[in-house]
Amino acid sequence: MFGKQTTALTCSLMIVAVSWFCLACKTSSEPPRTNEPAPHVEPAVAPIAQLLPAPSPTATPTPVPKSAVPPSATEIQEAVARVFKSVAIADTARNSSFAVGDFNGDGAEDLAVVVKASEGALGNLNSEMANWILEDPRKVPPPSLSNKPPPHLSVRAEKGDSLLAIIHGVNPQGWRSPEAKQTFLLKNGAGARLLSQGSAEIKASRQQLPPIRGDVLNETLDNKSGFIFWTGAKYSWWVSTSQ
Repeated sequence: MFGKQTTALTCSLMIVAVSWFCLACKTSSEPPRTNEPAPHVEPAVAPIAQLLPAPSPTATPTPVPKSAVPPSATEIQEAVARVFKSVAIADTARNSSFAVGDFNGDGAEDLAVVVKASEGALGNLNSEMANWILEDPRKVPPPSLSNKPPPHLSVRAEKGDSLLAIIHGVNPQGWRSPEAKQTFLLKNGAGARLLSQGSAEIKASRQQLPPIRGDVLNETLDNKSGFIFWTGAKYSWWVSTSQ
């Protein structure tokens, strides 16, 4: 009786041992589990530089050549009428009454022409609602002499004044374009021997100069030689130091 119980106990122990052995083998064959999340694999995507179209090269602005054809009296009158309507007319009775050049340095040809108020239109010429800007270049300080913006000074044209109108051109037709209407009207700006002088030429002269942005209007005002030039916002008068 005792031998049978021993044999049964031995068999039971062997079964338990075999079960533990199988369980251990199964556990060792499985990969270890950790609490770390599985690594995230990004899908293969082409670089942004490859997806975007290649930028086209920026074109370099080509300077507009000056017209080799001098203005006719009819063209000058048409340009003045386009800007001033019937308020002012070209003063063609004067010698050297006009000049052409790129006075504001934007690459388009401008027109400077001496004008006078039409009969009975002086009030309209001085109107604050006018399309032109009335200034006195002798009251505009050169930018080299002041770091502050020039003060706004009230300027009025008087009866009998000869005024210098500078009509800014629009590419590619310049001042001949129907869209060329931006105009500065300069009191005390119409002098004697009015002519256009290139910016390169004036910079090559051996004299003290303000910052030059475009061509200048060389003339004589009150028996003083000098030139009218664009400051970047207004027109100013500069007395020549080489006289």
